[in-house]
Amino acid sequence: MLYRRQRNLSPLLVTSAAVLGLALGFFAGRATAPQPTLASLLTPGVEHARKASGALEIAALEYARAQEGNASSRDAARSAARQAHAELDAATLLRQLNPGGFREAQAALAALTGDMDAHRSADVIQADAARAQAALRVLQGVASP
Repeated sequence: MLYRRQRNLSPLLVTSAAVLGLALGFFAGRATAPQPTLASLLTPGVEHARKASGALEIAALEYARAQEGNASSRDAARSAARQAHAELDAATLLRQLNPGGFREAQAALAALTGDMDAHRSADVIQADAARAQAALRVLQGVASP
């Protein structure tokens, strides 16, 4: 007989081979992955604190422009302050490592937005922003060796 009948592979055999291949690939990848360091774990939180600090600079500048009569700058200042709040809230690991410093940064941001809402002078807003940035620098210092 010249032709042989082809046998079908069992679906169970194909599934088990796929699962075994995935498991071996996973364990090989985990075995060669670098171990996480404290610095690599803190990096996202520090980046959020830096972004919050940058947003505070913008908030103070835009608020000063708003005091000169630029209405769109008032919205930009409030938007930057909201961004600073959001970035600080995203730095969850820094909250766990330095709860007191985190509360100080939150209080400084709350004072900033409160003074913005009360239409205080640009000097007061600049002082609030400086206080908040100092608190954020303390939080960023947690990640420094």
